[in-house]
Amino acid sequence: METVFSGTVGGAMTGMMLGIPSIALSQAFTDRERVHWDTTRRLAPSVVRELLAIGWNPDTCLNVNFPDRPVEAVGALTLARQGVGMIRSIDVETRTDPRGFVYHWLAFRRGPREQAPESDLTVLSQGRIAVTPIRYDRTDETAYDLLSERLPRLSTPL
Repeated sequence: METVFSGTVGGAMTGMMLGIPSIALSQAFTDRERVHWDTTRRLAPSVVRELLAIGWNPDTCLNVNFPDRPVEAVGALTLARQGVGMIRSIDVETRTDPRGFVYHWLAFRRGPREQAPESDLTVLSQGRIAVTPIRYDRTDETAYDLLSERLPRLSTPL
């Protein structure tokens, strides 16, 4: 899912950086009027206990997403990879708050995108609970190596 914009994942990452085993919990939904909150409410305690009992790298937090289904239709806890999400574009809307301050609102345009077989969205679409381990350092090592060879080594700032 779109973890870059997620306050829930941001909170879990902050806990992780402070040395606290952290899990972000989210409930997927397609209809704001019919969110299956009971799914997360009933399943999350046992999911958290199970994950804490297993343990994981302290430099990682877990992102757990519950599918858009009632409790009785939810499948197994499944390891997933971070997928590409469903954001197809973003519009920036300039608005004015009640105090007269201008702010900018990100309006996401979502739509279907091809997902990898082990992606979090694929797991959710199959009715299972997606568990995605996430690290803070998302450095692309291949690009880093390439750029380190090609960028000039400057001894003074530009």
